[in-house]
Amino acid sequence: MARFIFLTDTHLGATNDVGYTQQPRRADQLPALLALLDAWIVRDAAVQRSRGGEPISFVLHGGDMVDDATPESVRAAGSTFRLSVPIYLALGNHDVTRRDSAEVWLTEARRFFPEGGFVTTLEGDSWILHIIPTQWCDTRYLWEQEQRPHILAEHLASLERSLAAHPDALHLLCTHGEVLGVPPDQTGRREFYHAPLPAYTATVADLLQRYPQLRGVLGGHNHINTHGSVHQAHVVTGSAFVETPFEFKVVDVSGAGWSMRTVALLPQVPFRAEYDWDRTFVQGRACDRTVMSM
Repeated sequence: MARFIFLTDTHLGATNDVGYTQQPRRADQLPALLALLDAWIVRDAAVQRSRGGEPISFVLHGGDMVDDATPESVRAAGSTFRLSVPIYLALGNHDVTRRDSAEVWLTEARRFFPEGGFVTTLEGDSWILHIIPTQWCDTRYLWEQEQRPHILAEHLASLERSLAAHPDALHLLCTHGEVLGVPPDQTGRREFYHAPLPAYTATVADLLQRYPQLRGVLGGHNHINTHGSVHQAHVVTGSAFVETPFEFKVVDVSGAGWSMRTVALLPQVPFRAEYDWDRTFVQGRACDRTVMSM
């Protein structure tokens, strides 16, 4: 059994009112939000100890940690994201905005990648979490304008080797690009919103069909809380941590299954925060904010 936090799209260095957002962004308050998050982790640990439960063991960042992958921004991420538990990063498109992005991350913020590369595998007694970066164009670890999400062949091969070698473990996958669009019954629109390329969905769906032990996929990119399913797997995305109401997810995982709930920091923030009530679909319904598969 393990518990961890999943958050995504922090966009360190972004301007609050410029760029893609779904709700009002307060990237300028990221240090304060991280302080509130760490205080939540510490309080939760005390509660879990009193109940004989598991404290939070790490934070999984679903990508777009920074808004632009300059050495200065990546260096700032290395100093800003310091919590009482380790943090692991699935690189997002904003994390690879330069042709030397890979080198910059491994020079300035290597601690987010404990295996020395951008694929990280975390293992417990009965579960395995695979953190794999989404690619966006033919040049590895680069995003300029094109958004053609895909996963490198060698990363897929590595994932498949682990899935085949550990068929009795519960496997989760985290990659920045969303696998499913936001359904009309969540948004009220006529069509799926922010849907990825069909080829990307098909790649992940093929894995899920062939490996039933792969029970969940976590992503970001769309800045929206979603929860769908493909074959046996729950497929989840999270709203942006720096957009009102400043949400993260608490994940419990064991060999028997996994669960997830969404927590908002808004009631605790020490600054004024606006909210767009015409876009409440971003937060989702109860079914979009939770997973219960234990």
